[in-house]
Amino acid sequence: MDNKIIVIGGGVSGLTSALTLQLLGYETEIITDKVAANTTEKRSNPEFASLFPSASIIPHSVYSNRLRELFQRSQSIFYELRKLTFPGVTIHKHYEIFEEQTEQPDYCNWMLNLQPFDELDPEKVPRRPSVNGLCGWAFDCIFADWALYLPFLYELYQQSGGTITQQKLTPEDIANLPSETIINCAGTGSPELFEDPSDQQLVVRGHLLHKPNAPLITNKKDEIISYNFTPKASVYADEDGNACDVYCYPRKDGWILGGSRQEGKRGQTDWKESDESITHKIDGVAFPRQIIDLNKEILATTFDASLNSSNDLQPSVGYRYIRNRTNGLRLESETLDNNQVIHNYGHGGAGVTLSWGCALEIANKLSPKKIHELQGEVIEEIESTLNNN
Repeated sequence: MDNKIIVIGGGVSGLTSALTLQLLGYETEIITDKVAANTTEKRSNPEFASLFPSASIIPHSVYSNRLRELFQRSQSIFYELRKLTFPGVTIHKHYEIFEEQTEQPDYCNWMLNLQPFDELDPEKVPRRPSVNGLCGWAFDCIFADWALYLPFLYELYQQSGGTITQQKLTPEDIANLPSETIINCAGTGSPELFEDPSDQQLVVRGHLLHKPNAPLITNKKDEIISYNFTPKASVYADEDGNACDVYCYPRKDGWILGGSRQEGKRGQTDWKESDESITHKIDGVAFPRQIIDLNKEILATTFDASLNSSNDLQPSVGYRYIRNRTNGLRLESETLDNNQVIHNYGHGGAGVTLSWGCALEIANKLSPKKIHELQGEVIEEIESTLNNN
């Protein structure tokens, strides 16, 4: 394994892919123009998705014909990391609740301890006051507490011998990289470096609020509670009239509240802003008023918790690279200038969720070993590192 592997992109996909290969004995180098761990100015980098994850391990807003296998492999590693007390990896009791009848998505069958609505305690279901006829489900889901998880991921990568070089690459640089194997995890920047076969290049813009120092929301079993809640379309909808959800994900450093799903194209800057009468504005950032208004109702009604626009809320706006709605995830290999290039981008809202599954797929393309063998080796190396710290 003398040949160094170059990983382009310093977000969670690039970092996890490089770490996986490093733990399996490869020599890797991440080349990236930004490093999420030390990029403090979020507003100037909305395209850098790893600055904005919630980050629940649920395959939301991602399109792939291999979604189940990639998700379940990733989920399996996250469960192992939790057993090893990997920093930031916890489990939430997560609710997905709707005010109109909604078909259950396939991924619910992949989640642990799925409970249909009629098995849920109605007093514990996130709700707005005086609204009946709800539907939905709950399940246990892994959650990566970003303020803890991401820094340790970087630390583990560097402890394992990986290196990070900050450099903004151009297409002309690619042929001169000192490697016969290149892993492309450049996200929205990928089409600037490599040809992309998709003619859509969709991104979804989302608004988030961080309420620092807010306490964890728990039930009587001491389970941490999070939720996605979708009211009727007449209450909150996108510009096409589709009902939108709001959500709350408690973390050790406070609550992450959202959201919005405004569809556009990669590189778009002329986003249509909502009328001021239906927005709130904090620190110069306008966002749909429902993010505060609906979450405020739900938190007060169900959890006896308060939320006000006067709180010390920190707004941000980030993009999710959907790419296209048929098979947006690009996880494939091609030969360019006699080099092997493996693409790993287009994760939509599931970059963290699929990070380990995609990393294992990349390792499998480079190794004769089977996926389950590679997964076992990665977990053993992480366990050994944690025990030595």
